[in-house]
Amino acid sequence: MATVDAIEDLTGLDKAAQLDVLRRRMATVPGGRRDHAPADLPTIAAPERVQPIDRVTPVVDDPEPLTAAVRGKTLRTMPVPPPLAALLPRRALARGTAITVTGAGSILIALIADASAAGHHVALIGQPRLSLLAVHEHGGDLARVHLVDPGAGDPLDAASICLDGLDLVVTTVHGRDVPPTRARALLARNRRHASVLLLTDGHMPGIDLTIASTVAGYGGIEQGRGRIKSITLETTVHGRGTPHRTGRYTLTAPTFGQTGLRWTPAPAADLTVHRPVAVAVAQ
Repeated sequence: MATVDAIEDLTGLDKAAQLDVLRRRMATVPGGRRDHAPADLPTIAAPERVQPIDRVTPVVDDPEPLTAAVRGKTLRTMPVPPPLAALLPRRALARGTAITVTGAGSILIALIADASAAGHHVALIGQPRLSLLAVHEHGGDLARVHLVDPGAGDPLDAASICLDGLDLVVTTVHGRDVPPTRARALLARNRRHASVLLLTDGHMPGIDLTIASTVAGYGGIEQGRGRIKSITLETTVHGRGTPHRTGRYTLTAPTFGQTGLRWTPAPAADLTVHRPVAVAVAQ
């Protein structure tokens, strides 16, 4: 299994030294974002007119089906997992946008996995609880995942630098509200470098898209006991230029002889009653 690229702890360094460390580390990233995003990508000034999903033509270089690998080769979009692809007009994320992700962690992990599997470099800033094993199990490429520990500093300082050269920047704001002036500068930098900025908590004005997921049910648990084999998520997407849409998908673990996790649509009528999960711990 590929090893994840960790950036040294920045605790104890002043702001100038922190920025210097991040710039030098980004210069060593092989390939970098420039393999996918052109420098002259236009700034997203206003949301485009939303079309029905069945009439949207994705921006691709050839008539291949819009698979994750094909989406990863496009210049203006970034691939997303099936639960989100079904809810977005372009079935992908537009570069230069800022996103808030809340709720169930499976969607965040799947976003990181799809982006890295398509060849994009991902920065995880202040995400010590995120499971890298889960990213690998979702098919992600850990060689393209870079861990940044901002220490006691502001994680948005690290995010601002990472936006210069990485495709997807995932950061925390520690549950706080980002001031409007700081938000405008960060969002402008994100658009200029054609990256995707993703916040896992807190609030920042000017966000383009909000993705919220909740657990709707579990599979494999009978009479309150057993091994979890699947989880059903209800995901809601809304934002500027994106209508409010909700979908349900089930994430199923592979059985004996199979490989890879599977996403399948889950109609509301097929959902079982959600039961609290009790975990037994061996003494």
